[in-house]
Amino acid sequence: MPAANIQFPWMSYYGNYNILKRRIKSHSKVSDVIEADASQGLYHVVQENRTLKVFICECYCFGVAEYEEVMEHCDDIDAVIINSTWCFYTDSVKEYCKEFKVGVFNFSEFFGAINRHDFWNYLPPEER
Repeated sequence: MPAANIQFPWMSYYGNYNILKRRIKSHSKVSDVIEADASQGLYHVVQENRTLKVFICECYCFGVAEYEEVMEHCDDIDAVIINSTWCFYTDSVKEYCKEFKVGVFNFSEFFGAINRHDFWNYLPPEER
């Protein structure tokens, strides 16, 4: 279910992710964040030994249906970041996406996940 924008890609209320991009760039394991297609919410998160293609959105409840809609618009992605403290994703989409080695995270979870090779399997501390 979309948040502020009902049109795909469910952009931020402000129409950009500048704060998120700046914070991701400051992560010790990230060397750059490059806009792949900002109009589609797609970014490349560049690390020393890999580049992750990330879809960023604000979606009240990101589930399997929303993931499938993303895949209709985008080529393969590595991760989905829900960029809002009031939005969330379902447990079912997290498990569903693991089959494709796609991680689904809120912002803080993404910061922990990118420290791992198998980032899609990351669980936040409260779920371990």
